[in-house]
Amino acid sequence: MGPVRFVLIPTALVVALSVALVVGLGLLAPAASPVGAARTASLRLPAPTTTRHFVTNLHGAVSGPRRTGFTVFDTGDSLRAVRALPKGVKALVWLGQKCPTAADKRFRTTVRRLSHSPRVLGYYLSDEPHIADCPKGPQGLASRSAFVRKVSGDRQKSFLVLSDNEDYHAFRPAVTGVSMVGLDPYPCSVAHPWCQIRQINEAVRVARAKGIPLRKIVPVYQAFGQENTGSHYYNLPKPAKERAMIARWAKLVPHPPMDYTYGWGNQSSADPTLVDSAELKQVFRSYFAG
Repeated sequence: MGPVRFVLIPTALVVALSVALVVGLGLLAPAASPVGAARTASLRLPAPTTTRHFVTNLHGAVSGPRRTGFTVFDTGDSLRAVRALPKGVKALVWLGQKCPTAADKRFRTTVRRLSHSPRVLGYYLSDEPHIADCPKGPQGLASRSAFVRKVSGDRQKSFLVLSDNEDYHAFRPAVTGVSMVGLDPYPCSVAHPWCQIRQINEAVRVARAKGIPLRKIVPVYQAFGQENTGSHYYNLPKPAKERAMIARWAKLVPHPPMDYTYGWGNQSSADPTLVDSAELKQVFRSYFAG
């Protein structure tokens, strides 16, 4: 055995190496930038340019969503329930299909019954369809949206939400005939704990490149997490991040036909939600009030 050699390491370097080791092992989370956090927290919200503020998963709630400023409620196809909505609120009636099919007798009967109601803004026809799973979906949607236009005299709207860039071109309004297309890049997740706001930029950029006109894009605001579910991927946004998302959407889509907040009440796949956060409700209340 050769002689034992000792190497002196400067104290500052020892401390730096120790911190790096702790962070690398996940024992100490890196702190957010104080400057960035302060800038986000003090971010001023722009004035909204639409009065249509849509919210889903109400589970019978009325007064809370209305006080928050929502003006378009997710409803079923009951005309009685539509008529019972608070003053100033319209219905976006859920007639959705994951894989849209052509307008059938049941669909036509329902739309005819609701088409003359001034309380019905339109119909939510599909939620996150995928062209790979539903190759005839665009034609099915075209059939349904055309019937809505015909029966309502083009007064009522048709709406779908898309989640994947691969579906934007296939389900573009030129093919499906829909009035409004929601885009739902949800920035706050386990993969992006600080919320990757630039996902919104990418979604809007690709959607426009794939044929979805800017005037038809509906911002979808993330107001849910999965911390209380069996499959935790998405995180409930903090108020500062919610303001940052709203501001980014307003910059990219300055005059939307509607905005959409997902969502109010809990689901098996969404818990907590807006109903659980007084702070998030205040963010939306302030924004909607202008």
